Amino acid sequence: MRKGLILGLIPLLALGACHAKVDFSDQDSNTSEGNVHIAMGDAAGGTGNVSVDAPGFKASVSLPSINLSGNIDLDGIKIAPNTKISGMNVDAQDKGGDDKGSGTVRLTFTNPAPPTAVIDHYARSAADAGYGQISRSGSSMAARKGDKSFALDIVPDGSGSRGTIVLSGKGEN
Repeated sequence: MRKGLILGLIPLLALGACHAKVDFSDQDSNTSEGNVHIAMGDAAGGTGNVSVDAPGFKASVSLPSINLSGNIDLDGIKIAPNTKISGMNVDAQDKGGDDKGSGTVRLTFTNPAPPTAVIDHYARSAADAGYGQISRSGSSMAARKGDKSFALDIVPDGSGSRGTIVLSGKGEN
């Protein structure tokens, strides 16, 4: 898992090489238990920051004009159209052996649509992705699929909305 993560970050590190801080070490490299934390966010002025903390590897990269929006898929749940991702945190734990790894993805975002339209989108997308037990309120939505949960909290922001998505659970063997 760590090798794939590190290899996947090489292009990001190359893009931000002049504004990067990277630390490789052998600490915890032979353990079967590992935690990984990845954080991304937009900063004022259009500079995006990406940080990675994994056993044996730490990096902090500043990327000018990073756009964290796009075609993001969270376990089959499609991000609402015109969403601008302002931050992303990924925490993953790998217990090793036959134990399922677990993790949490947390996104912060804005969208030009009102909260009810955004909640409608995520309720439909969650159902299409096989999530059930979908519950809604005026400012939130939640859904479950096996050991996974999807939660949305949203508030009005001008004529649009601002919110947080949290996807958490255990992976599949």
